[in-house]
Amino acid sequence: MYIVTFHTQSAAFMYKRLLEQNGIRVELMPTPRRISSSCGIAARVFGEDALKYLIDDLDSIYDEEFKLIIKNA
Repeated sequence: MYIVTFHTQSAAFMYKRLLEQNGIRVELMPTPRRISSSCGIAARVFGEDALKYLIDDLDSIYDEEFKLIIKNA
């Protein structure tokens, strides 16, 4: 499981749609307090296939222990 944060709310919804279209389980949720995000919405994704789908407005990807895996500059 991974937690994905975004720069904008619209990016969170776009990412959710993208993953669902590709058969990847994803749930939108409030961003956990331990992680900062400018838009306040995060996605919980299940499976490493989700890491293949990166979008421009994606901020960061964390593992289930909130360790940073990817930071999109």
